[in-house]
Amino acid sequence: MSPKQTIAILISFLFVFSTTLAHAQTSTSTGAKFTLLKKGDDAPFDGALFSIEATAELLADKEKTEQECNLKTKYETDKLQAKCTRDSDLLASELEIEKKKYDIIVLAQDEEIKRLQKIATNSENYDTLWFGGGVALGIITSVAIFFAAAEIAKK
Repeated sequence: MSPKQTIAILISFLFVFSTTLAHAQTSTSTGAKFTLLKKGDDAPFDGALFSIEATAELLADKEKTEQECNLKTKYETDKLQAKCTRDSDLLASELEIEKKKYDIIVLAQDEEIKRLQKIATNSENYDTLWFGGGVALGIITSVAIFFAAAEIAKK
């Protein structure tokens, strides 16, 4: 779930929760009444009559609830944004560390390859010496066997 989706869901829950609380609250003042009637007028319908003070209190409560909701929403949004930024910065730092580790490993491998290539190209080549020694030993052995066989045949 992306951070934007998380923020949207959180804001929705906060809005529903705060409006539910606003509707569930009851007035603590007594004698609060409202209607626009003049003294001596008959009410055109059954209902509740509120005084000017009660009307002001209801409007103030509504505004207060809206402001509280907006503040809570902003707080939660800012908190989630800060967490998202922190996580993003942490991941960027981890990526940078992994890149540096990779570069160090590659550099070490390159140095090892160069060292081994230097050893391989600078080593003395004894192939000709071994070949010559083998040929000489083979000739000497053949001559020795020939003379030994000739001596045995004389007897």
